[in-house]
Amino acid sequence: MKAQTPNRIILGIILTILTYWLFAQAFLNIAPEVQETYSSTSSSIINLSVSLTSLITGIFMVAAGNIADKIGYKKITIIGIFLSIIGSIIIILPFHTSFLIIGRIVQGFSAAMIMPATISIFNHIFEGEERRKALSYWSLGAFGGTGLASLFAGTMATFVAWQWIFIVSIVLSLIGLFLLKNIQDVHDKNRGPINFDFAGLSIFVVMIGALSIFITQGEVLGWTSAVSFILIVIFVIGLIVFIALEKRKRAPFLELSLFSNKAFLGTVVTNFLLNTAIGSLALFNIYTQQALGMTAFSASLVTIPYILTMLVAIKAGEKSIAKFGPKRALVTAPVLLGLGLIMLSLTFLEGTVYIMSCLIGFGFFGIGIGLFATPALDTAVSTTPRDKVGVASAIFKMASTLGGAFGIAIIVSVYSALSNTFSVAAAGSAAFIVNVVLLAVAFIFALVVIPKVSMKDK
Repeated sequence: MKAQTPNRIILGIILTILTYWLFAQAFLNIAPEVQETYSSTSSSIINLSVSLTSLITGIFMVAAGNIADKIGYKKITIIGIFLSIIGSIIIILPFHTSFLIIGRIVQGFSAAMIMPATISIFNHIFEGEERRKALSYWSLGAFGGTGLASLFAGTMATFVAWQWIFIVSIVLSLIGLFLLKNIQDVHDKNRGPINFDFAGLSIFVVMIGALSIFITQGEVLGWTSAVSFILIVIFVIGLIVFIALEKRKRAPFLELSLFSNKAFLGTVVTNFLLNTAIGSLALFNIYTQQALGMTAFSASLVTIPYILTMLVAIKAGEKSIAKFGPKRALVTAPVLLGLGLIMLSLTFLEGTVYIMSCLIGFGFFGIGIGLFATPALDTAVSTTPRDKVGVASAIFKMASTLGGAFGIAIIVSVYSALSNTFSVAAAGSAAFIVNVVLLAVAFIFALVVIPKVSMKDK
């Protein structure tokens, strides 16, 4: 495969993963504009559509990674690209809210297929230092896409129309298909037939769905209502049954045995908690537009330090693996990200002063995300048996997307609930601080669980 132009493969995969990290994630930044299009739709439904793609991606990514290991990484990637195109087409047809919801669900299935399959393609093409470089490009597309999403979405929504975000996504998806069309497919020939754990998937969907509904719709249902209580009970019972069932399965939906590896366990949990900070990105755009009267474009300009510092920090994170091992970066990242969110939480400051604080905060934000990206991804795939890389990378990215989905749901819900009682400035500050607490837990987990030396080349 190395003879088949690795640079072309890298570019094709970067364009492919941008369909989620740049375009699908752009919904974080355009919720007010989308609600204007669907004027009869409640804000709770719009907020649900924002987090829905991440939620669907997280739920089904492990299943997609497992299937990709058996039928081929290229094949699953191509299917994912076609689903991305279909989802984008559905979303730009604003006939009814149901189109919006369906389109976001299709985008979720697309990302669930693309992410573990593309990581596995890199893992099979490259080894050692070359693999780390390739994975840093993957991280650049993923986290770089998230960084650009705010600026890109704000520009499109302010000067053109938010639907153009997904028109551009369709064009780049077609280019990605062209670049990847000639690569050989790779899969594990010794894994036998696909024995899919439908019972495990069903329980997982129900318990995650119940928790998601509680978080996103709790304000409407009532946080202490009977319905909310039932949703929590469903989640707890579902979790207990799920763990008991998966431990007995020969071919489980979720490979719980992978979590016996402390390096993998620590990286996945830290990854989940770190990605809740995506909720603060969504909150920043909502708060600055509601409280400060900024446009989507002007709000996105404030996030530029995030983009710039992250691009530099991603390469620094890659280099730090060989020099210090991955743990130093994985422990430092939550601290830097937390400092950034503290700067965002200073909503009591006056307009210009607050914006300056946010510019500094987004600088820390970008360094933290960039420093974490490659060491975390490399640790997840390099400490895993080669025949389970698809599943392992799927679990790792599931942690990212579910972390983002729950981060959006939790942070925006806290802001929405508190703004009914307190000022929007106080509500915004409190919501940011909630995210800081989650990052503090991430720091403690990374410090205690991840071994000092956890990376080895395979």
